[in-house]
Amino acid sequence: MTITWAFVRKELATWRQDPTLFVFLFAAPLLMQALLSDAFSGIIGGTGANQTVPGFTVMFGFYVMMFMGTSHYREHASGAWSLVKASGLSRATMAIQLAIPYFVLSSAQMALLILTGWWLFGATVNGSLLALAVLILTIAWAAIALGLVLISLTRNVSAMQNLCQLVVLGMGAVGGAVVPVRLMPAWDRPLAPLTPQYWAVDGMQQVLAQHGGLVSIGPNLLVLAGWACVLSIIAAFAFDPGSQRRVAIR
Repeated sequence: MTITWAFVRKELATWRQDPTLFVFLFAAPLLMQALLSDAFSGIIGGTGANQTVPGFTVMFGFYVMMFMGTSHYREHASGAWSLVKASGLSRATMAIQLAIPYFVLSSAQMALLILTGWWLFGATVNGSLLALAVLILTIAWAAIALGLVLISLTRNVSAMQNLCQLVVLGMGAVGGAVVPVRLMPAWDRPLAPLTPQYWAVDGMQQVLAQHGGLVSIGPNLLVLAGWACVLSIIAAFAFDPGSQRRVAIR
């Protein structure tokens, strides 16, 4: 717990000094919800916020991994990661400690976006709050595990950020976070279930708009947990604390 709290305090200090985190994780999704909720009311009928709030909450929930990666690269640049390596912690422990603050941040971000979507834009919250909480935690786990994999695949901060952007926007669009899957081109619809975002958005819509509970979103939770487990296993093997990571592009 002492080690975990040290990592959390370090990240809290970083977040206070980084206004882009607030813009990407909170201001941007709220702006998208404000701009498109009325438009989707005319397209899908009913409350358009029932598409925009779950969709953009999930899409921008995955952006947390980019900030986790950027923080890790800053630790390499400042020399702080050398101290972590010298601490004698195992590789798994170092990866978990890197992930914990951003897992908490992702969970809090998604909960706050749903709350503000209900308050400001009229999104409904008809289902089980327990199911919603479990779903949010599972989505956050999948996002953080994916972030660890992307960190392991890159060696400079520019490549990491570009790869995160591509994954967040590409998989989010294909998975129905921007436009409902039923309105997408026919060629894209079979691809949507191959993304974790599809199951995340669908599960969130079931809970918020369709009185869903743990049983009804059970398949969504199983798929998301499966994604999270597979990505966690890959990250456990691929994450190398000794790798040299550069803030510079080259």
